[in-house]
Amino acid sequence: MVAVMSAMSPFEELRERVDLAELASRYTDLNPSGRALVGCCPHPEHDDEHPSFHVYPEGRFFCYGCRWHGDVTDLWAAAKGLKPAIEAALDLAREFGVDLPTVSAEAKERAEQRRKLEANYLARVQEYHAALSQHPSVVEWWEGRGFDEGLREKFLLGVTDDGLAATIPFWNRGRVPGIVRRKLEGEPKYVLPKKEDLPAGYRPLFVPGRVREGMFLVEGYVDALALSALGYGVAAVGGTYLNQKQLEELKLLPGRIYVLPDADEEGRKAARRWVEELYPKAMLCPPEYERKGTNDE
Repeated sequence: MVAVMSAMSPFEELRERVDLAELASRYTDLNPSGRALVGCCPHPEHDDEHPSFHVYPEGRFFCYGCRWHGDVTDLWAAAKGLKPAIEAALDLAREFGVDLPTVSAEAKERAEQRRKLEANYLARVQEYHAALSQHPSVVEWWEGRGFDEGLREKFLLGVTDDGLAATIPFWNRGRVPGIVRRKLEGEPKYVLPKKEDLPAGYRPLFVPGRVREGMFLVEGYVDALALSALGYGVAAVGGTYLNQKQLEELKLLPGRIYVLPDADEEGRKAARRWVEELYPKAMLCPPEYERKGTNDE
């Protein structure tokens, strides 16, 4: 566990250590609504008469009235009138007794820049999600893969402005470091964010929900979303080859890793290779548990 914490930025540490729902409940009454907790928006500048503030299990919030969004640091900054950056993070850490890792001024600046990029990506996927109402054919495409309105909202699934591709936020533990585009026609089906455009400079694991003991590991993003929707902890590689950073992330996950191969020869080869690379942490799920896919063809 120490190794995991030492690799985190101050903002990531606070996301892991401070419960967003508990913090938000200091400022508004929250009630369950589907997989979210909902209440009136606590932003000082939003007079929210109808509950529009949603807190999600992944450690993020979004107000569908004023469009305010973020994590525990953003919430604390608005509540206390602080800048939503390192100043707010340090103040929040003092409030909750969290010992943040000692980082240099340069590292703090990098963390803030990464945070700004992720905030920009999150704002864009909110726009893509809102645009779904203008593209009923893409809504039908999502529904054909089992993602109803509630799941589309939960994962902020959307559509590009031209309606030619579905969009998936590149979820990584409640953060959005990029956007995945899934073409509705033509090849390649997936257009992934370039490594140099990602805040960390590499493509991390796709983790659409909470990290927990006993994570599943799959190839595709849609498969990962489907498993997360069922309540499982899951990570996706985004292909058949693990990069070194993804391998390091997997080794730091708690408990066993259960590898679910795609139902084709390339998928089975990749799964066996992942198990070897992660030995003895990972195990291959028996053939009878192989998925038949999520109609992502």
